[in-house]
Amino acid sequence: MIYTVDCAFTDPSQLSAWNAYYDDEKLPALLTLPGFRASQRFRAITDTPAPYLALHSIRDAAVLDQAVYRDVGGGTFGGWEHSITNWDRNLFTGMEAAPEVSPEQCLVLLDDRAAAKVPEAEFSWLDIVGLDRTTSQRGIAIVDCGTGERLARDNGDIVRVFTPIGRRQVSPNGIDG
Repeated sequence: MIYTVDCAFTDPSQLSAWNAYYDDEKLPALLTLPGFRASQRFRAITDTPAPYLALHSIRDAAVLDQAVYRDVGGGTFGGWEHSITNWDRNLFTGMEAAPEVSPEQCLVLLDDRAAAKVPEAEFSWLDIVGLDRTTSQRGIAIVDCGTGERLARDNGDIVRVFTPIGRRQVSPNGIDG
């Protein structure tokens, strides 16, 4: 399953500290939990209401119901909530684990399957199964950065294009754990 978290961060003076918290504290804590397999964060390359995205690969929906998930800050932003807007969480089926996106690549999201006539990207389709349900489906594709920039420029009305903030972090139990 793929668990996504989209949001905006409104305090530019604290952006470095927030990114450090998220990458160095929050993700490692989540990845110690049973059922969390891998996580990677992204930033949109164009202006969007929720420019930050986290993709988490999880075993199943029950992972998010664990008390230990809430105990390590799951479903919250560890005191940064005052600077978070446009926050939504969605849970999808259709992939066991999200693919890793390298620094030379972009992640492309498309929420309208009928508009999927984007020849530069081959989308894998996920179906919504829980949480905020802000879309019924989501297509994801990985492209090189040049293609990502062209897609954002030419198809920005239907796709969102993201670059990785860092490398994918994997659970100490492994991607299959």
